Amino acid sequence: MDYEVINIKLEDEFKICISCGYADGFHTMLKKEDDITKWLFICPSCHSIFDINHTL
Repeated sequence: MDYEVINIKLEDEFKICISCGYADGFHTMLKKEDDITKWLFICPSCHSIFDINHTL
């Protein structure tokens, strides 16, 4: 599955989509890369995917 992941720096809060302005939070997904599991966020409105650089 091909999709672009937008890397962002987490400030105090990440609730509003920077792509479309949707303001009611995100869905989440996990993505395994080698020995790291990334915690990614998906906008329910425009489906942009964001990486806040948080791993599990």
